[in-house]
Amino acid sequence: MSSEDSGAPWSGRQSSEGDLSEHAQSDGAHTAMTSIMDLDEDHHAEVDFEDEEDVDIISIYPPMHYQTGSHELHFSQEHPHANSSDVAASTRSLWVQELDYRDLYGRRYCREYYMPNDEIEQLRLSLQHQVFAHVLEGNYTLAPIQNPSHILDIGTGTGEWAIKMAELYPRCEVVGTDISAIAETRGVPQNVFFEIEDAEDWDRLPDMYDLIHFRSMEGSFRNWKFMYQSALYSLKPGSWIEVQDFDSVEGVSKFLDQFPPDSPMRALNTELIEAAAKSGRPRGTAHLDPRLFIEAGFVDVRVTEYTIPITIAEKSAGKIWLISCLDAVEASCLRLLIEQKGWDVEKCKAACEQAARELANLAKDPEKSKGLQLKMRVVVARKPMDIPSPDIASTVARSSSPATALADEGSPNPTLHPGDEDNAEPEMDVLLREPDNAETA
Repeated sequence: MSSEDSGAPWSGRQSSEGDLSEHAQSDGAHTAMTSIMDLDEDHHAEVDFEDEEDVDIISIYPPMHYQTGSHELHFSQEHPHANSSDVAASTRSLWVQELDYRDLYGRRYCREYYMPNDEIEQLRLSLQHQVFAHVLEGNYTLAPIQNPSHILDIGTGTGEWAIKMAELYPRCEVVGTDISAIAETRGVPQNVFFEIEDAEDWDRLPDMYDLIHFRSMEGSFRNWKFMYQSALYSLKPGSWIEVQDFDSVEGVSKFLDQFPPDSPMRALNTELIEAAAKSGRPRGTAHLDPRLFIEAGFVDVRVTEYTIPITIAEKSAGKIWLISCLDAVEASCLRLLIEQKGWDVEKCKAACEQAARELANLAKDPEKSKGLQLKMRVVVARKPMDIPSPDIASTVARSSSPATALADEGSPNPTLHPGDEDNAEPEMDVLLREPDNAETA
């Protein structure tokens, strides 16, 4: 469905006023599990909003001063630089040009992307955001940034991470990009922008950003090596890239050990991996391999690992994570299995429901749920100070699939373990740790 057919873009995320964004729309009922939303995520430090002298920063948007308070974003079909009116400059519009929403199999998708973008998925992303914030102890990045002027969030989704970073750094211009227009539109900081953009068609300025951030993007790109080279191109010398994602090789393998051999969850996971590979965007941890960052030109690569329990034993990140996982079963599998493996729609939905039910029942078992956990990895890396800006055209020409490259090297599982640290490249600092509060908080 094109943007012209859909009218205005939809957003089902709750605004700061407590109601749904003005274009909210849903074609399905919420899951009962998503009603548990009481985890406190407001851990960040207080921001000093005292008046300061204007900071000398170069903006790629219409001129404005970064004011405190909040404002409302507007959707428009016009190009942001088509006019320079005060209205266009003050409303910080989210410009929509080529939305391609498709109602398929009872869910709503954008273009060819395998995950839905409807209201149910937006609520799941909001839960997932709370889990990340809780596990990272209220932090939103592990990159050691100081006084940033420009931050880029790739695959921003509902925009919650970008909004939080804009609140933390009110003098910084934060840009969130996505192929869907589901980011919050009301009550957001005046220094945050949201743009419709496919990151695989990289169109960012060189030497521009202090931090480029990716989160939960497993299976999103055909060529991660190109993505990292592109990020290097657009980062300022000495600035940082950060990738936060889940370890779906070792972590999921141990996770599946808790299920019997004939488990619906095991069967579904096997089919999902095959379907993703067939689509050209494989799932797995290849994109979290520190060697990819080093090969792209980064230094000071740091890997931090967290363990997230999946349990309902107590109020914890694990309980919120369980809710997100239950909703993620159908969201992850439906389109891939139907379009890549030829599954019948109703059969696929039934299999997803059966697997989710199996997971929920296992999580209720006080003994078995002790081993039910997934691992999260955060990789940060720095662009060298003395590196020349690469030519983006040559970057595209020489890029190859990271999954293929790793397979050719005979390394199907690139996950680093504590024992591997002595063999790591000298410029790579590997930190594998499990915070004390990961399982008890």
